[in-house]
Amino acid sequence: MYTIYQVQNGDTLASVASKFGISVNNLSSLNGIMVGSILNPGDYIVVPRHQMENPYFIEYVVKKGDSIYGIAREHNISPSQLLRLNGLNETDTIYPDQKIMLPRRDVLFYITENDDTLNEVTKKLKVSANDLARQNETIYLTNDQLIVYKK
Repeated sequence: MYTIYQVQNGDTLASVASKFGISVNNLSSLNGIMVGSILNPGDYIVVPRHQMENPYFIEYVVKKGDSIYGIAREHNISPSQLLRLNGLNETDTIYPDQKIMLPRRDVLFYITENDDTLNEVTKKLKVSANDLARQNETIYLTNDQLIVYKK
């Protein structure tokens, strides 16, 4: 969902944010830099990937009264995996109009944990290792790696 962007001569936080269609505040927060900071050519910053439509996930807008557990139950997802997918902790609160990611109906996903093995992941997703490898460019099985499988 994110990529690394190398700052070009003349880039500002506002121009980069505009180029990638996000707010200056989101870009500064994503990179841990202040809004008024000067970007130096050659520096690297994290930006959202430019994609018209994500083949694996949809954006869900939180409604009043929603909870992670209710959304997870409604979409047949483990609440803990939904939290991890969106970088949230169990103690975090979600708010109306907040955007979170949900897998598309034909997509299985798993976020790796310490000591996971490929065998364990394939069993959890109920797919073969070959099928999983075809749909994931790199599988390291390090903590917090997102692995997807489109049926």
